[in-house]
Amino acid sequence: MTKRWPALILMAAALLAGCTAPPAKPPAASAPAASAVQWQYVRSTSYEAGQPGLGVSHRYQSNVGWVDVYVYGMKRSDWAAGVADPEFDEHFKAAVEEVRLAGARGVYAKVEVGPVRDELIDGQAFRRVSFRVLHAQSRKTYDSFTYLTGRNGRLLKYRMSFITPAPANVEALAREFIERNLRSGPDMPRASHPLLSI
Repeated sequence: MTKRWPALILMAAALLAGCTAPPAKPPAASAPAASAVQWQYVRSTSYEAGQPGLGVSHRYQSNVGWVDVYVYGMKRSDWAAGVADPEFDEHFKAAVEEVRLAGARGVYAKVEVGPVRDELIDGQAFRRVSFRVLHAQSRKTYDSFTYLTGRNGRLLKYRMSFITPAPANVEALAREFIERNLRSGPDMPRASHPLLSI
């Protein structure tokens, strides 16, 4: 374990603090087709004042779940594109560990970690992992995904959580959201156009 590992876990835990809780009033779940899901921009949160390097997050929600889009540099502005940076593996492991730590802290009553794999989405290389979590407070189960990549010198992370049982193919929903978000610009939340249909 390197000296940077504990610092990465602490920074990752700070990022996780904003994405573990489900929306306060989730929209009523129905059974839409994957192409009918509408994502509504909710808010943006900057972490820079409290912990420089943690960037900003943008939250979207829909009737099937919620997405947090994180854009941050960990005090760097030279992250290699995709998954090629020498520090990428270590940071991705910290992102997985942050979910396990949330379980240990009691945020989740149960955490199951799925396989890790690299994927290409709209020409961008991502590393992704899936989780199935049982939220301790609501006692609801969610399928969750983390997609991480280097883009424009920073890290771009999508943390997506879907209510179970899923009314549609959540992996397809995740990919479609990322594709559209990459095209519209992850740095710019769609505040003026709140519905992002996919």
